[in-house]
Amino acid sequence: MQARRNVSRQDITDGLAETVVQIGGDPLTVRKAKEELSAVLGKARNGVPQVIGNIKKADDMAEVISVKDLAELVTAARQQETFGEALDAIGFKPYSGGRIIVDQGRKRDRLQSSSNATGAKTAL
Repeated sequence: MQARRNVSRQDITDGLAETVVQIGGDPLTVRKAKEELSAVLGKARNGVPQVIGNIKKADDMAEVISVKDLAELVTAARQQETFGEALDAIGFKPYSGGRIIVDQGRKRDRLQSSSNATGAKTAL
């Protein structure tokens, strides 16, 4: 846990850039974003972040998100909720049925080593 607290700002920037590219797709060039500004804004308003800039330079990248999504981010950052509270917030309901019995799976033969010092095979 302590190692996570010592993460550099650059590591955070690089990690965020990788994450937003996975969510929103490959970054748009500035030229393409200008040409397709209406589409960029439409996707952002529908919850799909739009990344603009050079993927090789995370510091030069920018992201377009809706004000609604920004408000959600700010609200989430201000809350210090537990994992259980987060599950409650999204409506998670634990399984309330009977006991679940998990089978051990199919039986398998024991692995055999190729040989020991005497040449006889032994079970592992």
